[in-house]
Amino acid sequence: MNSEKLKIAVLGGTGNIGEGMVLRLALQNLMPDGVKNEIIIGSRSLETADEAAKKALSELENCGFDTSRTTITGMSNLDAAQAAEVIILTIRFDHVLPLLEEIKEAIENKILISPVVPMVKEGGLMAYKPPEEGSAALAIKKNAPESARVVAAFHNIPAGKLKDVVKCKAVHDALVCSDDADAKKLVMELTRHMGCLKPLDGGPLKQANTMESLTPLLINLAKLNGLKAVSYTHLTLPTNREV
Repeated sequence: MNSEKLKIAVLGGTGNIGEGMVLRLALQNLMPDGVKNEIIIGSRSLETADEAAKKALSELENCGFDTSRTTITGMSNLDAAQAAEVIILTIRFDHVLPLLEEIKEAIENKILISPVVPMVKEGGLMAYKPPEEGSAALAIKKNAPESARVVAAFHNIPAGKLKDVVKCKAVHDALVCSDDADAKKLVMELTRHMGCLKPLDGGPLKQANTMESLTPLLINLAKLNGLKAVSYTHLTLPTNREV
């Protein structure tokens, strides 16, 4: 793991996926060999962000972790984006583009991680509804500053799996794609240290369409087959492969 401490903002860190990402990032800090990154929760409301930060620390303490070894701070979305070097967008697709407009100047030269999936409910099941750009990730790239480094990742891991920092028995594959090789490598390194997540290189950002479309499929599989949550853990790489 890169020895340089990072400031990582989770915008929308008060929702289910956001809460899970915050806990996983904090878990990375709590590992003996983990880099002590600073975690920031962004929200439209500073009060809501502060409460989410307190909740995350309390949950970690209840699980037996020493939270003096990690930092979780609540801020407004704009302040969080300004403070961070890496920004994770854990919000609904219909809110993404307005948020990007709000924080546009703050995300110049920043790494933007998108686990965003544009989907709707049709006939009781979820359906993938990408924008005209082809995927949420490509829409984010188009509407973000040209210098922003967009990475698509974490689409197919259920919120409950992310929040489960104690049991954490199954290893879940986390596909990562980007046109920026260095940004992709950094996100894969972060993922590898987040506990029970295995990063896999998914190729360039144009592959985000395929990655995003898997999410409604997994949700539908869970519903149709009476399963609590579905992800995939069957993909493997040779043990000598470096990521």
